[in-house]
Amino acid sequence: MVIRTYIEKNNTIIKDSDVNTGRNPIAELYYGGKLSTTDYTRHLLYFDIDGLKEKYNNGEFGDLSKIKHTLRMCNSSYFDRNLQAQEALDEKQRTSSFDLMLFRINQDWDEGTGYDYQRFVTLESDNNITYVQSASNWLYAQTLSPWSQEGVYSAETYCLFNGDTGSTCEGLTGYTTETPSVTGITVTTQHFDKGNENIEMDMTDEVNSLITGGTPNYGYGIAFVPPIEQIITSPAQYVGFFTRHTQTYYQPFLETIYNDPIKDDRKNFYKNKNNKIYLYSNVGGEPTNLDANPSVTIYDNEGNVFSAITSAQTIQVTTGIYYAEVFVPQSADDGVLYSDVWGDLVVDGISISDVELSFEIKSETQYYQVGDNESLPVDYAMSLSGVKRDERIKRGDIRKVLVSARLPFTINESKVIDNLQYRLWVTEGNTQVNVIDWQDVNMAYLKNYFLLDTSWMIPNKYYLDIKLTSNQEVKHYTDVMSFQIVNQVDKLH
Repeated sequence: MVIRTYIEKNNTIIKDSDVNTGRNPIAELYYGGKLSTTDYTRHLLYFDIDGLKEKYNNGEFGDLSKIKHTLRMCNSSYFDRNLQAQEALDEKQRTSSFDLMLFRINQDWDEGTGYDYQRFVTLESDNNITYVQSASNWLYAQTLSPWSQEGVYSAETYCLFNGDTGSTCEGLTGYTTETPSVTGITVTTQHFDKGNENIEMDMTDEVNSLITGGTPNYGYGIAFVPPIEQIITSPAQYVGFFTRHTQTYYQPFLETIYNDPIKDDRKNFYKNKNNKIYLYSNVGGEPTNLDANPSVTIYDNEGNVFSAITSAQTIQVTTGIYYAEVFVPQSADDGVLYSDVWGDLVVDGISISDVELSFEIKSETQYYQVGDNESLPVDYAMSLSGVKRDERIKRGDIRKVLVSARLPFTINESKVIDNLQYRLWVTEGNTQVNVIDWQDVNMAYLKNYFLLDTSWMIPNKYYLDIKLTSNQEVKHYTDVMSFQIVNQVDKLH
């Protein structure tokens, strides 16, 4: 499952300035530009994680250890290598070899309505005011609320919080060995070699803490690390990133990838191998969480208890889906049926009768194929259902996309297979832009499928590719499906 949480507000603040740039499509991070004093900017951003909290609370994120959150911002010079080390229009030089840090903001702040970073004097009257001196800015978070420390945090706060009391920090302006109140907390840093790289900052632990309520969410900031901010140089050293106000597809966002695909081994349960068997809980035809994880008892073909797995040992994958891992030794008989009886089934306080299922024990030689024969890759004809080709889908729909792998030389015989992945992309000019990079397709008991959540998709035309890996052969099925995401108002025309 892949989700994008877009930035809801942003602003770039300028050292010692009351200028607001909240509506500018480019976040201009720079340092230097003055001959006798420091000058630099910091970018602020905020994203709402209520949607992620909801998915966690309703069980869609069954295991937070299988999740990754990444902040992504596109570099405005990413597409043109000639822009590296060149001067911008305002005489700033595109910089390289630097570190950016992501820091936590500790109080509410406003985006503001400003645009320009500096005042431009023109002969004509400008009725559309773009140079605005208002909050938020370096001094104030909101009109009547100054930052607890100007610029959100001070350089010495950064050094002391990170335990750096060496020569690097001692050279900072205003450095002191007395510990001030820590208002800016470093989440992570990223190194930039050439300076045209995109921001890809791992926020997994931080966002998981937001989801579970361990950390308040006032937003985050991006800045050069303080030792770089303190460099006095001319011309100013600059790097730019698209903000939420860009008119391109390259809006910044938090990418959440929940990588716990269903891999149901019930139809192919081999001896001498760890296998997963799943329980699917539905109420009224809808996947529904149990009040607590179920337990399961495994019986062999003679009715003897083979294994008793407690509720603490079963795992919830997503809404209404649970699994247990079972290992059957090599000494067991082939071709016999074992049964799995699931108990402790409670939904909304109502106890449900135990559910008995079964699986066939298959020889490990069908899985571990060791000998003098080399296996050949299997070719499949791929088709998708759940979305019609070129369908106009209302943004917010969630579709279950079934992937049918038809066996060669057959008409309707399909197979549930492993090692399937899908990719979603759009076009930007002549470039293919990944929206969802390769993700595993679920292998359930009777079908291969994945869920397509369109709630975060920008209106555009999207394309789906499928990739199959079989016996070292990787085969791409390109443009298997395309569809259009539209807003409700667009769909009425």
